[in-house]
Amino acid sequence: MSRTISAVKNFTGIGLHSGEFSTVSVSPSQKEGIYFSTANGLFPVASAQVEEDNRLTGFRLLDGTLVRTAEHLLAALVGLNIDSAVIELTGEEIPILDGSPHSFALALSEAGIKEFGEKSSQKSLFVPIVIDDTDKDRVIMAIPSERLKVTYVIDYPGTPVGTQRASYAISPELFVNRISKARTFGLTSELDYLKKNGLAKGGSLENALVFDEKGLLNEGGLRFPLECVTHKINDLLGDLALLGSIPIAHYIGICAGHDLHGRLVDRLKRVL
Repeated sequence: MSRTISAVKNFTGIGLHSGEFSTVSVSPSQKEGIYFSTANGLFPVASAQVEEDNRLTGFRLLDGTLVRTAEHLLAALVGLNIDSAVIELTGEEIPILDGSPHSFALALSEAGIKEFGEKSSQKSLFVPIVIDDTDKDRVIMAIPSERLKVTYVIDYPGTPVGTQRASYAISPELFVNRISKARTFGLTSELDYLKKNGLAKGGSLENALVFDEKGLLNEGGLRFPLECVTHKINDLLGDLALLGSIPIAHYIGICAGHDLHGRLVDRLKRVL
């Protein structure tokens, strides 16, 4: 059965990189798949062409519409196992809200989930896929599994973030109550780079975890010990949403990132 929401949900806020306010709505759909609605019609997310510029993640729909920083909203749909919905965005960038998918996930969950149609067409992965970036000691892979699972490792030597590993079998309950709460994070040492590239204009301690050489600057502290690496799992789930339907597999990322996520999506599109 396909799963959609029972009511329209609207979100308004500032864009992390643009610093401009925008509104996005998520509506129920009786058509299987996640679609973006523009003035030119409906376009499936699976047809989007990724256009990543340094750390500004985005994709272009078939009519040329550019959508920026959609990974948190898409992660919420994946985490809640919602495979049918229509998204409409005013502006180019999805609001960052609190820097995590949690506000999206909570609102969509509270809207109620309804099922329709025949048995789900979700596929399982039967052969392992490995993308190894040996030059930067990074790797991302997908291996056969009986359930959707994600394992991630990050390593920021010489910083308070350090090395972290987290592994979750994805379920709607766990996603809402734990995974979705993990916020995006960054280092003060990266701020000059971001400013020079016109990024993070809307970033603040209200929507991101920020670390200096001594520790975390946010007064409220972490929401849970492995929040940083868990946020990378959110990013991966959101990027995998560009497949349209995510095959059941165990996804493993080691010091990866949006660019390697995108390469994995491209490889999966070719083999499925």
